[in-house]
Amino acid sequence: MKREFGAVLRDWRQLRRLSQLELALAAGVSSRHLSFLESGRAAPSRGMILKLANALGMPKGAANEALKLAGFAAAFPVLPAHAPDLAPVRKAISMTLERHAPYPGVAIDLTWNIIDANEAANALFAPMGPVSNMVELLIAVEATGLIENWEETAFLSLLRLRAEISHRGGDAALEALAMRLAEHPRLAAAELGAVDFNQPVIPTTLNIDGRRLSLFSTIAQFGSVQDVEASEIRIELMYPADAATAAFFESAESRAVEPK
Repeated sequence: MKREFGAVLRDWRQLRRLSQLELALAAGVSSRHLSFLESGRAAPSRGMILKLANALGMPKGAANEALKLAGFAAAFPVLPAHAPDLAPVRKAISMTLERHAPYPGVAIDLTWNIIDANEAANALFAPMGPVSNMVELLIAVEATGLIENWEETAFLSLLRLRAEISHRGGDAALEALAMRLAEHPRLAAAELGAVDFNQPVIPTTLNIDGRRLSLFSTIAQFGSVQDVEASEIRIELMYPADAATAAFFESAESRAVEPK
């Protein structure tokens, strides 16, 4: 059954926990007109849909779908990953990752697939086997002991997945990943008490080749990129949480550039 624009608008408003009056104020429209849009008694203009999508913080793909339901063309492009127009984005990703050396950095897409990584990240992941998706990697290494605080790391990843699902108003691929992680026996048993949130920083602690490495991350997105898929790319840059970890990566980098 085809959904109507009004129903989609109402669902997004309720998802954001806004009253009609609150959304009307945020979008600069009358609450009466908003009520008419939700009920189908008024038809939205293209500009009105974009105004409401912005006020609701809808992802670009969702805004395109809302426009389509109302009979309008998409506002945001959907280009192939290697399209020439996205070359500046690809260059920015590579530059960011390379300049983050000697510390690890990866770029991931909407469903946490790794689309680029710097040399430090590739070396860090090498003992973990083939890596293509960060959630699948987390599940695959659970029994290896490579991640010392696996429950903490997995639970924080699950919280992040759920936040992303909520932001998008639902996403089948993300929901499947979240379910896989949530249903893991080790996490299901430890979920409620898995994380001590009183810590100022909660790093991921790795045991690799007899070394204990502690890393935390910052995540960046492209705020001005209008392409639907490219705007969802996140660059995750990992930083040492202690002096020993910093020394390890810095010494590894110095060995890599030593003249033969």
